[in-house]
Amino acid sequence: MAKATLSTIAKHANVSIATVSRVLKKPHLTSPLTQSKVYQTIQELNIATYDNVDARSNTNESKKILIIDNQLITHSLINYGLEQVLKLAEYQFFYIRFPYSDNHDIHHLISYLTQNLFAGIVVINDAPYLKTLSQYASNIPPIILVNHFSLDFNCVYFDHLTIAHQITKYFIDHSHNKIAILLSHYDKLSSTHFLQGYQQALHRADIAIETNYIIRDCFTYEHGRLAVKNLLNSNKPPTAFICADNSCLNYTDEKYFSEQHFHSRYHSVLGALDQINESQQYSVSTLALAYISHSQQRQYNELDRLNRINKPLYKMGQQAAILLCEILKLSHTTTKRYQLIEAEPIFY
Repeated sequence: MAKATLSTIAKHANVSIATVSRVLKKPHLTSPLTQSKVYQTIQELNIATYDNVDARSNTNESKKILIIDNQLITHSLINYGLEQVLKLAEYQFFYIRFPYSDNHDIHHLISYLTQNLFAGIVVINDAPYLKTLSQYASNIPPIILVNHFSLDFNCVYFDHLTIAHQITKYFIDHSHNKIAILLSHYDKLSSTHFLQGYQQALHRADIAIETNYIIRDCFTYEHGRLAVKNLLNSNKPPTAFICADNSCLNYTDEKYFSEQHFHSRYHSVLGALDQINESQQYSVSTLALAYISHSQQRQYNELDRLNRINKPLYKMGQQAAILLCEILKLSHTTTKRYQLIEAEPIFY
């Protein structure tokens, strides 16, 4: 975006410079009509306003936290962990789903922040607007990014490369050398790292990577079942399957959103498992399946007997809230903090 002065915006919007400044810094003192004129001008001129926004004003006494929930399946264990800690710290929390479509939409979020004067912001999962939002970082409340890693924000995240490496190595150590991987999303950073961990484990064991064993966009029961069926009917069927989880899926992705009302976190795993159980009677090899869980709690079904790595989402939510509270106490810190949540192998 090209930089522009307040006077440029004022001239094109036919308002005063003081009015533009109030819209950007204290919108609660301006009318909706005036805000609309100013933001429409900003959009038409394609200008950057992050140097002129001040959403931190008077937030020292604020006890309000904004949670932007980008999860495909909302109100996960991450949310429960966040809420538990924020309640104890006597913060109020407010949820929004931000339906971002292009860079101009960021002005709606910035306006909302300046109007409500939040003390801090929690963003759950990746989002297409993060890079744009980072340009406003010095002028908006502190942000904690949860379940995604970015150098631009304070983060609480998992090491998906290590998780995938651990599962793959476990199968290799148990005499499996034909291992398939079912990914729910191929264009996410977490999925890229997960695939890298899988590939590294195979390389270190001197096992060739079969591209046909890498299945993408597998996030429903039908996807999991069909993927396993096709693999087992191939010329070189695998003997072990790794199901990546879908906790990083984003509701702004249309191909996932259309499925969310018929979806649970383990649907693809259950589909894969049902097909394995059906095919096992015709297989000369013992078929194995491992997946990613989100809690140590029992599922009271076959999933409890499977090898898995647990990603403690509740703990992640707690640690994110604790980190935000610590940063708010420090007030003006600019040092980014990155907190890794350790996953927990459960192998039998």
